[in-house]
Amino acid sequence: MNNNVRRAAISFSIFVIVCVIGTLALLAVFSQFRFSREQTYRAEFADVSGLTTGDFVRIAGVEVGKVKKISITPDSLALVEFSAEPTVVLTHGTKAAVRWENPIGDRYLALTEGAGTTQRLNSGDTIALANTEPALDLDTLLGGFRPLFRALDPQQVNALSGQLIAAFQDEGATIGSFLSQTATVTSTLADRDELIGQVITNLNTVMGSLSNQSGQFAKAVDSLSELTRGLAARRADITTALAYTNAGAKTIADLLVQAREPAKDLIAQTDRVGSLIAADHVWFDNFLETVPHSYKVLSRLGIMGDFFTFYLCDLVLKVNGKGGQPVYVKLAGQDTGRCAPA
Repeated sequence: MNNNVRRAAISFSIFVIVCVIGTLALLAVFSQFRFSREQTYRAEFADVSGLTTGDFVRIAGVEVGKVKKISITPDSLALVEFSAEPTVVLTHGTKAAVRWENPIGDRYLALTEGAGTTQRLNSGDTIALANTEPALDLDTLLGGFRPLFRALDPQQVNALSGQLIAAFQDEGATIGSFLSQTATVTSTLADRDELIGQVITNLNTVMGSLSNQSGQFAKAVDSLSELTRGLAARRADITTALAYTNAGAKTIADLLVQAREPAKDLIAQTDRVGSLIAADHVWFDNFLETVPHSYKVLSRLGIMGDFFTFYLCDLVLKVNGKGGQPVYVKLAGQDTGRCAPA
């Protein structure tokens, strides 16, 4: 009897322990508890509409953390505090964006690597407003496609909306694939008699407006026809002009190729001369001031013809003497006529 009771108690205890462990595991899974140490960061946003505490933080679609807190800064900006796994490396070039998870309004915080330094952000650092972007304005975006959605089934609308959101958020589908999907689903328009009737009614309205302006419309068509005939008549001239333009462009291109090296050397020499002038700008300024007077004197000397007249008054030879002192030896001289002392 005691053995049976003991065996039943042990079995029941094992059953209770297994149930507790299973319950804790389910709570951990569905509550998404994280037992590893997390790093906390902040990001400034102009608008975080729809983002709530507990939303996922993802990198390339992989969950790496959660939104912990959303508050308002003194500058009226939204400050989002989020966590990330220790293996995640954020830098000063990291960008944070609020993304749509689905068309019903769920959001998540996406982290991407943008332009900037690769210096690592420490836990507690803030991603600046310049590196963040708010969620896409889905109401405005889908509002532009409302006429198309009216002609589709709810499931098709949901599929197209999801692809459209992904395309504009640079995720998954592209605009080209979205348009291909749109072309496929719009084949149902053939069964939409009412919609086609509205299109025909609108076309009738347009044609009625054109008929009321038939005179001006005919005049515009005639003018366009006349312009076309004129261009056709000058076809040879236009072709010749284009050929000459092409030849001229080629000649200019060849000229630029030939002038490239001389121009490069000219610029280098100009830079060298400019450096020399800048280094001795005092002498150069004095040279510019005295040149006009010197040219006036030269012009008076050459007034008698294409030659200059000089008078030799003294001829002195300068040589180096003892100790490097200059020695002057007078070789010739006169003190009469134009050389007479004043």
